[in-house]
Amino acid sequence: MSDAFFGFGELPQDLTARIVADEVGLEFGVHGDFRLRCAIQPIFRHAGGRLTPVAADAHVVPYLKGQPVAVSEFLAEVAAEDRLIVGRVCEVLPLANVHNMGVEGIALLFRQDINAGAAALDDLGFMVRRLAGEGFEASQLICEIGGDEKLACSLRALGLRVALGHHGSAQHDGDAVKRVMPEIVRLDRASFERFCADAATGRLLRPVVSELKTLGAEVLVEGIDNESRLEIALGAGVDLFQGDLLEPAKLVGSVFAEGPRETSQYRRGECVVVPLFG
Repeated sequence: MSDAFFGFGELPQDLTARIVADEVGLEFGVHGDFRLRCAIQPIFRHAGGRLTPVAADAHVVPYLKGQPVAVSEFLAEVAAEDRLIVGRVCEVLPLANVHNMGVEGIALLFRQDINAGAAALDDLGFMVRRLAGEGFEASQLICEIGGDEKLACSLRALGLRVALGHHGSAQHDGDAVKRVMPEIVRLDRASFERFCADAATGRLLRPVVSELKTLGAEVLVEGIDNESRLEIALGAGVDLFQGDLLEPAKLVGSVFAEGPRETSQYRRGECVVVPLFG
């Protein structure tokens, strides 16, 4: 069957041969022997002692012969002349799977590569219009970028919210935050791990979070993988939480537990942590 019956439906014309749907309507990319599949991980907001899923972080996982492979291994096999179109596939794929997230009524966080050029923005505009026609509003889309102010303006013109990625350093770029004025600043796993080295370093996270909030951004922390990291993030006043302790990433089509959870169930000594889904 075609995508018109099973899957997202209409896609940018030059991507239709590179993104197809499987027998249950999950979209995946095709590049040679590789299959590019979309995985998501819920993002939780903390308020009133509860963690509520409010968004899903989407990323692409390359598969070869049915097994996941490192992104670096996949990219090593992509010829230079194919990298632009492959990049566009990876950026469109999360949007094509927006109805396969497994949790209703939440936003989608995805990434945009500024080096992909005008074609990628055209793809994004196409997908935003297509999703709006299916009842998924642009405000439910959160695009993570670097510190490019022009790109942020282009995304907001489409009605999207903007997240600023912060990668690998304990020192955030305050100038980038002021330029982009993101709704969300995300500290990736490597950044957060630097604050988790010891108790003294962990206390340094709170002034960072406070400053970002003063600049108008919510703070998302990635890498909440154990109770001690959860405690550090809670103590710092983090707004949004993501990590394997709360719920691991799964391929789209997986079933995620919906609704709020008590924060106490994850905290050391208060409750045994149990899997949230099979």
